Amino acid sequence: MKQSYLILLSLTLAFIMMPVLSHAETMYAKRGGTKVTLAPSPTSKVVGTLNVGDRVQVLKKDGRKYQVKLANGRTGWVFKFKLTASKPAGKSRGRSGLSALTGRSAISAREARAGGSIRGLKETTANYAKGKRIDPVYQQAVDKMEARVVSADELSAFQRQGGIGEYSGGAQ
Repeated sequence: MKQSYLILLSLTLAFIMMPVLSHAETMYAKRGGTKVTLAPSPTSKVVGTLNVGDRVQVLKKDGRKYQVKLANGRTGWVFKFKLTASKPAGKSRGRSGLSALTGRSAISAREARAGGSIRGLKETTANYAKGKRIDPVYQQAVDKMEARVVSADELSAFQRQGGIGEYSGGAQ
């Protein structure tokens, strides 16, 4: 009798808890090197690192930080803008440039047109520059700027120093 009571109690608790467990939101890391920290602060101890497309279960949302459960069962906190609801197609482990700041790997056509001027002097813009007699020194400066690669550590230090991204004010 006691055994059947325990089984019935266990099944009842499982049934009651099922809706709670099924509402955990699945999200994915947008880029490689995404830090998972012990506390909801970017300067907290790092308990894990996510690669592009790594799946996490969101347990709690607290402002701009999400408490997540990793595939290995550990829990920690992630800056919400480093996660996405749909699994990214790319395999890159990290990015530099504007996509590293925004957390997005794809940009809209409107942004591409507007951003084309910052991607260096390609054939059409090189011809334009030649036609307008733009000094090659400026062309070389743009090419040098375009070739600059920013590591994940450099980006994090820049964000920390400037108080931007996950280091900006608000809920930490």
